[in-house]
Amino acid sequence: MSEALIKERLRNLREYIDVTLEHLDLTSLHPLMEAPVRYMLETGGKRLRPLICLLSAELVGGEREKAIKPSLALELIHNGTLIHDDIIDEDETRRGKPSVHITYGVKRGILAGDILLSLGLKYAAETGDPRIVEWLSETSSKMVQGVALQTHYRRRILSEEEYLEIAYLKSGSLFEASAALGALIGGGDDVEVERLAGFGRCFGVAYQIRDDIQGILNGDEALNDLVNGDVTLPLIYALESSSITEAERESLLQAYERGSLLEADEVRRIYIQSKALERAVEKMRLYAEKCREALRGFKSSPPLECLLHLVDIYYLKMEV
Repeated sequence: MSEALIKERLRNLREYIDVTLEHLDLTSLHPLMEAPVRYMLETGGKRLRPLICLLSAELVGGEREKAIKPSLALELIHNGTLIHDDIIDEDETRRGKPSVHITYGVKRGILAGDILLSLGLKYAAETGDPRIVEWLSETSSKMVQGVALQTHYRRRILSEEEYLEIAYLKSGSLFEASAALGALIGGGDDVEVERLAGFGRCFGVAYQIRDDIQGILNGDEALNDLVNGDVTLPLIYALESSSITEAERESLLQAYERGSLLEADEVRRIYIQSKALERAVEKMRLYAEKCREALRGFKSSPPLECLLHLVDIYYLKMEV
C-alpha cells in the first residue's frame, strides 16, 4: 500500500471510532453525570488504543465490526483514567480544553472517571468472551498500580529499570491489552495473541518515553514534569551524565526534589548537553524496533502496514 492509502485507511478507522463514540448510548446515566462523561469523550484524542485493537483484529483475519466493543472498552477505560490522572496531578487542561474536574468540580470528576471505567467493563462483558473481561480487569489493576508507584516515588531518584516498570504499568499495559484483545476477538491463535501483546507492550513503553521527550521540546512544558516531581527518562540520563557540571546537576536536582524554578531553555540546554535527550530517543527507537520485530511473523497485509506505519510516524520518524 502507498503511504497515502495507509493514511486514508487509518483516517477511516478513526472516523469509525469517533462516530461510534459520538452515538454511544448514555441514556442510562443521570444528566448530572452524563454531562461530564460526554464532555470528556468529546475532547477527542488520537484514539490509538482502539485503533490498534481494530487493526490487530483485522491482522489475524477478524472483522472490525466484531472488534468495536473491546475497542470502545479500551477507549472508555483510557479516558476514565485520564480524568483521575488530571485530578491527582492537578492538571487544569486536557487536549486544549479545561479538564473535567475544572469544568464540573473534583467530586463529579472522580465519579465521571469511575463511570467511564465501569462502562468500559460493560462493553468488554458484551463481547461474551470472558478472556477479554479478565484482560481488562488485570490491565486496570496494572494502570492503577503504575499511577500509585509514580505518585509514591514523586521527587525521588529512580533507576532506569524502575522507570521502565512504571512506564509499562502506566502506559504499556493498556497498549498491550489493545493489541491482545484485538487478536483474541479476531480469532487469533495463542502465538498471534502473544506476538501482538508484545507489540502493544513495546509500543506503550515507547509512547511514555516519547511523551517525556515531547515534554522537554514543547516550549515551557519542559518544566512541567521536572517541577511536579515526576521522574522522566531524560532526567535519569542527565543525572548520570559526566557531560554536565556539578552546578548544573544540582540545579536539576533542586528543581526536581524541591520544585525550584528553572528557565525552560536552561532545562532544555542541560538535557541536550548531557546527551540525555539523545539517549532517550535511542531507547524509544529501540522499543520501536522491538515493535517491528514482534510483527515479523505476520504476512504482509493492509492492517500490518498500518501498524508498522504507526510505529514509524510516532517513533522512528519523530523529529527531535
